[in-house]
Amino acid sequence: MSDQPEYEYSPLTRTLNEGDRSIEVYIFREKGAKQWYLEVVDDHDHSSVWEETFSSDAQALGLVQRIIREEGFVAFLGPGPDDDDEMTK
Repeated sequence: MSDQPEYEYSPLTRTLNEGDRSIEVYIFREKGAKQWYLEVVDDHDHSSVWEETFSSDAQALGLVQRIIREEGFVAFLGPGPDDDDEMTK
């Protein structure tokens, strides 16, 4: 018997693209739980995880959409491989 919780993913989990960049929006919960978790991972594996939970999967997705409207897609993007070169100069 495993001590690892089992998760179920919302059908609202999705990939969003803008230009040549993308983010994965993961909305999930422990099986049988009511509260949803949110994680956003960019195409360079930079992850943003919310500590608070959401009462619905739609609420979690709505937050991501609102952030994109207000701050732009770049709010979820970490540095790319070319940005690393600039940091070391």
